[in-house]
Amino acid sequence: MRPNSRLSKLSFYLTVLLGGFLVLLTLKSYTSKLNGPDVPSCRPVWMYPSYIKIHSFDQSHTKYASKYSIYLYREQGRDKLPPEGNGDNDDDVVGMELEGVPVLFIPGNAGNHRQARSIAARTSELYDELRDVNGYKTKLDFFTIDFNEDFTAFHGRTILDQAEYANEAVKFILDLYSTRSNPPKSVIVIGHSMGGIVARIMMTLPDYLPGSVEDILTLSSPHSTSPLTFDGDLSTIYSAVDKFWYCGFTNCSTTTGTAKLNQLSSVAHERLQNVALISITGGALDSTLPADYTTLGYLVPKSNGFTAFTTGIPQVWTPIDHLAIVWCQQLRTRIALALLELTSLRGTVTLQDRMRVYEQYFLTGFEDYAMENKQVAIVSEEDVFGKDADDGNTVMKLEPGRIYNEKMLRSVNVFKLNKDKDVQFTLLSKIPLQIIGNKKSKLSVGLYNETGDGGIRDVSSLQATIPNFGENVTDISDSSYDGPTSPMYSLVLNTTILKPYSHIVITQSKNERHELYCQLSTNPSCLTLESRGGILSELRLFTTGQDISWLINCVMMTNLKIPQAWSSLYVYKLQFKIVFSSSLEKERFHMFIRQWTDDPFESKWFINVGEDGNYELQLTMHGIAPFVPYKIQSDYGMNLQIWQGNEPVRTREMNSKYININVTIDIIASLKLLILRYRITIVGINIAIISMVMMLQFGQFGSTSKYPSFGQTLIYLNAKYWWVIMTMLVILNYVINIPSVNKLLHYIDPVVLTDYNKFVINEEESGFKSNELFLGLSQGFTIIGVLLYLCCNFIIWLTCVALMLVGTMLNFVMLKLYPTRLKIGSKRVQSVLFNLQVCLMACIVLLIPWYLPYQIVYLIGCVYQVINVLKYWPGRIRSKDPSDEGVDDTTAAETAVFNYQVSWLILMLWLLPINIPILIVFIHNLQINWTTPFSSHHNLLSILPILLMTYYNSNVKMEKRSTRKGRNMGDGGDGLPHLSTKVIKLIQLMLGYIVYYSLIYGSRHTFYLHHLFNLLCCLVWIVFYSHESAATTGEKGERR
Repeated sequence: MRPNSRLSKLSFYLTVLLGGFLVLLTLKSYTSKLNGPDVPSCRPVWMYPSYIKIHSFDQSHTKYASKYSIYLYREQGRDKLPPEGNGDNDDDVVGMELEGVPVLFIPGNAGNHRQARSIAARTSELYDELRDVNGYKTKLDFFTIDFNEDFTAFHGRTILDQAEYANEAVKFILDLYSTRSNPPKSVIVIGHSMGGIVARIMMTLPDYLPGSVEDILTLSSPHSTSPLTFDGDLSTIYSAVDKFWYCGFTNCSTTTGTAKLNQLSSVAHERLQNVALISITGGALDSTLPADYTTLGYLVPKSNGFTAFTTGIPQVWTPIDHLAIVWCQQLRTRIALALLELTSLRGTVTLQDRMRVYEQYFLTGFEDYAMENKQVAIVSEEDVFGKDADDGNTVMKLEPGRIYNEKMLRSVNVFKLNKDKDVQFTLLSKIPLQIIGNKKSKLSVGLYNETGDGGIRDVSSLQATIPNFGENVTDISDSSYDGPTSPMYSLVLNTTILKPYSHIVITQSKNERHELYCQLSTNPSCLTLESRGGILSELRLFTTGQDISWLINCVMMTNLKIPQAWSSLYVYKLQFKIVFSSSLEKERFHMFIRQWTDDPFESKWFINVGEDGNYELQLTMHGIAPFVPYKIQSDYGMNLQIWQGNEPVRTREMNSKYININVTIDIIASLKLLILRYRITIVGINIAIISMVMMLQFGQFGSTSKYPSFGQTLIYLNAKYWWVIMTMLVILNYVINIPSVNKLLHYIDPVVLTDYNKFVINEEESGFKSNELFLGLSQGFTIIGVLLYLCCNFIIWLTCVALMLVGTMLNFVMLKLYPTRLKIGSKRVQSVLFNLQVCLMACIVLLIPWYLPYQIVYLIGCVYQVINVLKYWPGRIRSKDPSDEGVDDTTAAETAVFNYQVSWLILMLWLLPINIPILIVFIHNLQINWTTPFSSHHNLLSILPILLMTYYNSNVKMEKRSTRKGRNMGDGGDGLPHLSTKVIKLIQLMLGYIVYYSLIYGSRHTFYLHHLFNLLCCLVWIVFYSHESAATTGEKGERR
């Protein structure tokens, strides 16, 4: 099978070259240096750890005690050790008096108990350093679980084992405190990566002790979707846990609901109503897990939890990779302070009290959600103004529009508010705001009504900590924890907050002045980058970009909204062009920018913008992402808070400075984001391409009895159908986003049909939308599918070339260098080897139902298929083209069989990554001498057809047919049984369904591709074997 012309063949090579070029660009983008707030700046840490194994938590408590263990962490020199213990031996702690609040650390995929040491050590350090200053009265006792570096992300049964063990560990830990006068009733849980999912699963299991876990802090945990989709059990567990948590906060029990669903909803609500779940992610630097997967989305309402990005957490301000998030100095300090503050709450501690602590330590302070829960103190006017409040010499009345600094202000200053206008108050200071009315306060801000109750509302609780933007600061991390400079503080009060009041009062110390800037602006401070033109507007972002210009007009802080920037798949490039007038005063401070989104709460800081003459920024964000549920009505557009300190001279020329911003998409930089989110999708698309090639091969085989080579058929596919494939990939995304089609495709998914408990989000009830089909995108037009196809087409071509090169070398070794050593001439030896082969296969089949996972057998099948390819290689050397005249039937048959074997091997090799994770889990369990039940992975029917097909491939008959009838009918003359047109169509239909499933469902239900291939093997084996048997019977009849 070859293209009809050189021009057609050229189209294939163009697609391959373009795909290779995209792969190279992606690799370059993936390895390129990060810039701006995406540059990591974690500081190193020191600690003096000791781990005390708790031997008494044995098999009398849990059956998993022989596999897992639990330790108590002690910081040497600070924490109390058990009697006669020095921290290096394995003393028991049952007889030890524990004085703190229990914290349980759960490691993630292939993690270990030692990962708890950084946060635990920092908590002990800060407790000793700050207990007299901050009044901390309770230490924390850190317990940490050793899961023997289990691969939690690969195997569903393993994650259930860990959750059951963790539940029993929580009960045991609480028992250790039972002798105290006021023992703790719950354990604070910290989970890293999949450890956070283990914490969520704990609360769904029957052995969970109600109320034993009320606070869960997760670090880079994939809450919204499973990071790997190679195991059906893991997918089922994710679905069940999501359903439990969703029903815990949403009324799933209805009059029309089943009794089981009503019971589930009741239990979930009882267990989760008082639980706080905080998800912390490292942002764009995490190349192991996309940060989008860590969002809580529809699972947890804001009253019970939120997602925080480390780039926005005050005094952390750095992205953190997947492993460093457990030890990063800035983050561990913030977590330790939050935990100490949490355990210092007095009286009856409610969920709102605990959430207030988490908001204070993990949100920026700019969020409207965080401001809603802030408590505002009220003081009397006399405490602020004194008795001579009306004395103009005491109170300075400030003019709206001007930027004031500390030298321009008096001790008491007042802005009068015009309720008829939209106003915004902005303040920047080098010291934090303190309670107004206190004589010791150095800087305070309050709001009051001239005709009100005479009270002044203190707004110091509404301030936010921001990076230092001074002239000597070169990086954001300079003002983070343990940095050389202190941070700055800001207060932004919009019209909504100021509307009920008539005045703003600012007080500062008479004797001690600190750097500050403040302004009451009456000019528009919120701008929007308008988008017009629909698809043309989107295309403009990829080409010339979109522009906006505005006059600064002395507004200290301007918010620019970019509605077009909402996708997590793109890197946005902003180019600033600033035009100055000669009438500008000296710049008070350099421009700095906060990039932010409201859902999820993500912030990034750019300081000293344009100081070095560079007015170009690269922005990455986490908005709407593939396969992640998102709120339908929520606003996901990117926002930029632009802070500047220029003020025009008071002349007639007021148009002193304007800014032009151009927004484009950086296509090259965006490629690495595509790979990060579509790593698994590539496997599905590769299988789809291979299946399309095999469809054409079987079609050619049915019409000519010649089985073409994989490489030639791949060329033919791309030469003739490239435009059809690419057009369909573009249209497919449109079709899938039609609501009725999307819903239908969800419900005809075999995974959903076979699992009645599969949780599918109801958009109307939840207000959230999730697209798990194809590319998981919500927009209609996209060429991402085409880009992935080009890359995958190149990868498949590379696989074929590599296979040919390796096979040629091995064939050379076997036939040229050692022709006699590898050749078995004795029929007796051949018979013995055959019997050994049959016995080995029988033993493997018998071991599958109770010991071996079928993935082991699949690997053996792949090895068998490699041998099959090498076995028929000599035929290919004698004739590379079975259609060449003068070639005898046997050689042509060998070539056809070889082509068939190669195609089968390529398909099996690309299905191997789906089975590899379970192999890793099985081998790991062998190393630690533990037999874990693999449930569905012991299903003999899931591998038997593949095993039979591989065995059949190794015994394809190569008999030459000398009769004309045999040659014409093709009944074995070309080494493969001749098949009727209907049978060929049936095989092509099965391959076509694999193509369909790989594209539509392959990204989220990748594990099911193995079962479809198993079904294909069953079909082909039955067809081939039955036709071969019929041909053999016919031959015997002729001989008689």
